[in-house]
Amino acid sequence: MGHGVGVLLFAAVAGYWVLERAETHKGDLRRVGKGLGWLIIVVSLIGIVCKVWSYACPAGAMGKKSWCPFSKFGSMSPIMPGETPAKDRK
Repeated sequence: MGHGVGVLLFAAVAGYWVLERAETHKGDLRRVGKGLGWLIIVVSLIGIVCKVWSYACPAGAMGKKSWCPFSKFGSMSPIMPGETPAKDRK
């Protein structure tokens, strides 16, 4: 997880740099620069959230097991196909 998040943090800083550089320009270049800067920052932050999410749910929350809510029912004991969650059992 280490270097992947580092690259995404660097990308967020680069997006901020683009945003700052856009402030010095005028007209359409300023508008495009601000839009590009915000886009880079938002995509980088979404990437960081996804990296942290995948680290917290190591079996994979994207289709390999049920949604991982970071609780004992999600990340500690995966639900097998055809099995109901423990809170619904009688």
